[in-house]
Amino acid sequence: MSDTMAPADVQAPAQWKTLAVAELTAHPGNVRDVEAPADLLADITANGVQEPLYIVRTHGDVPQVIDGFQRLAAAVAAGLETVPFTDRPVIRLDALTPHPKNAREDLDINAPFVESLRAEGCRIPVKVQRLGGGVIQVNDGNRRFFGAQEAGLTHLPYEWEDDGRDEAGQFLDMITTAQHRKSLSRAEMTAAMFSAAEAGAQVGRIAKAAGVRQKDVKALVKVRSDKALNDAVASADYAWTFDQMAALSEFADDPEALAAITEAAEEAAEDDDASTDVDWTIAIERTKRDKRAKAEAHRAELAKAGQRVRDRAELSERATPVWRLRTPDGKRISTEEHAECKGLVWVLEGDDDERLMPYCTSPVLYGHAEPGNPTGSSTKDTVGKEAEKAARAAVKKGNLEWDAAVTRRHQWIADMIKRRNLPKDTTNALIGHVNAALIGGTWGICDDLNKEPTTDILATLLGLTGDKAKSRRDFPEHVAKDPRRAPQLQFAAVAAVREKSATRVAWRTDDQMCREIRRPTAQWFAILEALGYPLTPIEQAVKGDEPYDPNKKKRAAITAASNEQADAAQEPADESPAAPEAAA
Repeated sequence: MSDTMAPADVQAPAQWKTLAVAELTAHPGNVRDVEAPADLLADITANGVQEPLYIVRTHGDVPQVIDGFQRLAAAVAAGLETVPFTDRPVIRLDALTPHPKNAREDLDINAPFVESLRAEGCRIPVKVQRLGGGVIQVNDGNRRFFGAQEAGLTHLPYEWEDDGRDEAGQFLDMITTAQHRKSLSRAEMTAAMFSAAEAGAQVGRIAKAAGVRQKDVKALVKVRSDKALNDAVASADYAWTFDQMAALSEFADDPEALAAITEAAEEAAEDDDASTDVDWTIAIERTKRDKRAKAEAHRAELAKAGQRVRDRAELSERATPVWRLRTPDGKRISTEEHAECKGLVWVLEGDDDERLMPYCTSPVLYGHAEPGNPTGSSTKDTVGKEAEKAARAAVKKGNLEWDAAVTRRHQWIADMIKRRNLPKDTTNALIGHVNAALIGGTWGICDDLNKEPTTDILATLLGLTGDKAKSRRDFPEHVAKDPRRAPQLQFAAVAAVREKSATRVAWRTDDQMCREIRRPTAQWFAILEALGYPLTPIEQAVKGDEPYDPNKKKRAAITAASNEQADAAQEPADESPAAPEAAA
C-alpha cells in the first residue's frame, strides 16, 4: 500500500470487525496520555491498523479498550475513521512456537477442520506459556495452531498459562484437556446446525463451520422445517445421517414409506447391529416408488392405445391371467393371440408391480380354459388358491427386494470405480480378480463381455448416460485416461459380466432355483463383500446358500463392511405358463 495514500482510504483487514474512532474517543477511559511511537504512527498512516484492538463492552454498552491504546492514539493522529477490534485477546501466529513434544502424534489437519477455521475463525483459545529467550510456546492447542496456518489465519485467541508450570505439568495438561473434551453427538450437531439456520446463518456458512457439504445442510433444514418429516426423525432415538435425511425428504408425500423407514430407525435404535437396515429400507422404498412410476407410465400407454384397464378388485373370481389360459386342446394362448378377445382387460396385480398384466374377464364365455381344465371352471379349492396367492405374493416381494439390492449394488460398484484414489490393497485385489477372470476363464468373459445387457450395465458402472452410453466402441473415450485407474476400469468390465448373469432366480430356493446361476452369484457376492460392499439380507442369503423369506419380520441386518437391472431377457418370463410363481 502506498505511503502517500490518504488515511481515510486505509481499510482494516476484512477478518476483523471495526468500530468508529469517534465512538471510542467519546469515552474518556479510552483516551490515555500516551503518544504513539514514530515508527508505529508511520506504519498505521500508511497501512492502517493491522493489529486489532482488544475491546470489551462495559455497563451501558460502552466500548472499553483493554489493549491497544497506542494504536488508537496513532489512528487518531493518522485521521482514520475506524479501527479493527476483537472482543477477546488474540496473538499473532508468527509469535508462537508449537510444543516440541506434543502428545498427539496425528494432528488430523483435515479439510473440514481447516475450512471451519477459515470460515469462523478459531473459537477456543490456545494455552501459551512464556519461556526463556522470548519464546511463547503453545502448550495446549497445537492442532488449532497448525490448522490456523493452513487456513491462512494470522491470529489465534489465547490464554496465558502459569509461567511457573513445569514440563511435567505441560504434559499432564495435554492429558486432562483431551480427556475433558467430548464431541457433539450427531443429533446434537444437527440440532445446533438447524438452530443456526433459524438464527439466520446461510447454508454455506453452516457447512463450512460444521465441516459438511452444503447439500447436507439443505437436507437437514428441509427435514426439520417440515412437520411430517421432523416428526419422523424425532420419533426414533436414532442418529440419522445426512444422506438418510435427504432420502426422507424424497418421501414427504408418502406416509407409508415414511412409516416403514421410521420403523426401521426405531428398530435400529434398539439394536446397533441393525443400523444399516435403515439404508436397506430406504433402498426398498425407492424401488417401490420407481416401480409405481413405471406402472403409471404403462397404464397411460395402454389407455392411449384404447385398452381397457381395471382394478383387481373390480374383477370377478372368473377373471384369469392370460398366461394361464389354454385352448380346448390344451395349447397355450399367447398375449398376442388373446389381443382381440372381448374379455381382455389389463390389471395391476400388485401395488409394487411395474407393468399391468393382461387378463380375460371370463375364460368360459370366450372359449378359453385354465391348464388341465377344458371347461374353464376352477379345479382348485379355496385353500389351494390362497396358498398359491401367498406364494406368488412372496415371490413378488422377493423380486422387489432383489431389484432394490441390484440398484444399490450397482451404485456401490460405480462409486468405487470413480474414486480417484483407492487403498493399495484394494487396487491389488481388483487386479487379482481381473487376472482370475481373464486368465482363469471362470467368469464367462468370452461369452458375455460384449452382449448388449452387459454393455448397459457397464455404462451404469462407469457413470455413462445419454449419448455417451449408446456406443460401446466409444466408451474408452468417455472414461478417465489416468493409467492408475486402469484396474478400476478393467474391474468394471468384468463386474458388468458378473452382474449380467446375477439374475432374479439367484435368490430363489423353490422349484425355480437354478444352481448354475445361484452358485457363481454367491461367489461374486463374496468377492464384493471382501472389497467392502455391505451385503443386503437377500444377498446374504444367496452368499450363504440359504432360503430367503421376504415376509420374515426380522431379517438379518446388512453385513457390516470396512467402507460403503438384472437383464429381463435372462430372467424367467413373467408370463410363463409353466411357472405360475414366475409371474410375480
